[in-house]
Order: sequence, then structure tokens, then C-alpha cells
Amino acid sequence: MKTLKDIGEHSVIALLTANLKTVGDDCAVLPLDAQYDLVLTSDPLIQGVHFTPETRPEQIGWKAVARVLSDFAAMGADPQYLLINLVAPPEQDVQILEKIYDGVSRVRKRFDVDLSGGDLAQGPNLELHVFGVGRVPKGRALLRSGAHPGDILYVTGPLGDSFKSGRHLTFMPRVTEGKWLRQSGFVRAMMDISDGLATDLRHILKASKVGADINSATVPLFGTLEQALYDGEDFELLFTVPADEADAFDVQCLEHLEQKFSRIGSLTEDVEVLTLDGAVLDRKAYEHFR
Repeated sequence: MKTLKDIGEHSVIALLTANLKTVGDDCAVLPLDAQYDLVLTSDPLIQGVHFTPETRPEQIGWKAVARVLSDFAAMGADPQYLLINLVAPPEQDVQILEKIYDGVSRVRKRFDVDLSGGDLAQGPNLELHVFGVGRVPKGRALLRSGAHPGDILYVTGPLGDSFKSGRHLTFMPRVTEGKWLRQSGFVRAMMDISDGLATDLRHILKASKVGADINSATVPLFGTLEQALYDGEDFELLFTVPADEADAFDVQCLEHLEQKFSRIGSLTEDVEVLTLDGAVLDRKAYEHFR
């Protein structure tokens, strides 16, 4: 008998979704009407995995919703509705739950997203399972599969040390930036960084059938380069722009967003080969069940 621990998170996902239609990346993208595609996503937040019993309740609520909004940002989509299934033990302090939902309200109001429903169930630990519904102009969702060899690789902000610094509880989802990046017409492929730069970049390489070389000197850091590559929970956007359009893209970013994003490398023709300053990178990252 094989267990989840034996084969790990990514192999389990591949096994369970083998017969499903491919409908998206960070989110599922489905036809809605003549103008828009429907965008769907979900994310769990579990005590002992994503936060500790000592975590401030407002931060728990913020993170639960912000993670889902980051998925929408990665697609360049507009989030519209949320549903939350809450799991809690019978002895759960109700005042703490009220404060958690205060955090939920703060982040959803900031991005004008409605909390439309959910459910409540008993369980051994505190958990929030957040479901998001949004939309994107038809055929315009930014996927992981659009990158080309020679593209410039960008990231929207500093990476690393998210857990130790507490940023994983307070990060701002890049919804505004994600929508602008999609509207700009420059971006070919995009995703958010939740499992570390090295791990998540490999998803783009696999989907686009390209390789990449990261320039360590240009990766923006909060902590160490090792943390940026492997820690995760940064929730910055990782995306590619054609090399001959990169200068014009930088100018447009300054004009429309009043910021400039970091160029951290380029894509190559060596399919699924990831290097750092020319040297092949090890595969190591957090993986559920292992």
C-alpha cells in the first residue's frame, strides 16, 4: 500500500487529476459568456500548518483570504465573491472567531470582494477553507504556459524569510498589479510564488517547455538567497516579458504603477533545466506529506 507520505504532494495531485480537463493554473478558468471567462480557486488555512495557536486572529483571517486573492492576481483576474467553510472544535473561543472574520473583512473590503456564504463544521483543529469566484476577459487569463526562450524573468517584490519575519501573515496580494500586467499586453506567462522561487519557476518551465537561468545578483531579497529560492509563502508574482519589449515594459510600469519590477533572469531553450548563475539548481522545497 502506497501512502501520501510515500509519493508526496505533487505526485498525488498528478494521480488524482489524471482524468480531469486542464482548465487553468493557479485558478480554474472556464467559459462564462461572450465577454468573460469564469475564474475559480480555493485554498485551505489549517492550524499547525499555516499558522500557530499564538497567531493573532485578525492575521489568520487576513492570510486566509489574501492567499486566495493572490491566486486571482496570478491570472490577472478580477476576484468577486468568497465563500468560507469554517472548521473548529467545540471548545473554540467565539470571540477569536469574530476577530478572525474582522481580518477577513479588512482584506476583502480593500479589494471590493463580497463574502457570499459558507458553512460551519466541527473538527479537531481550527481550519478555514476559502473559495473564490472571479472573472477575466475571455481568453486573456495569464497562464504558466505562455513563456518563450529568451524572455526576461521578473518578480514583483523581495523574496525570502516570510515565516520568520511574519510577512506570510500580513502580505498584500498583488491583485492590482496582476490586473495591470494582464492589461498591459507585455506579459506572456505568470504565477504567484507560494512554494519558493526555485520550485514555482519550475512550474512555468514545465508548462512552457523552456528552461531558465536565474541571476543571483538581481534577485530582490528580504532574507538570504537560499530562503528566496526555497522557503515560499512570499506571494509575489513571477512573470515573463519578451526581451525586446522589456525596456518599454519598465517605462510603462513606472508610468502606470509608479514602481519598477526586478529582472531576475532569462528563459532558455534547455527544457525544464533551471540554473543559478549557470549552475544547475537542486530540487528541494517544502512539500505536503513529506
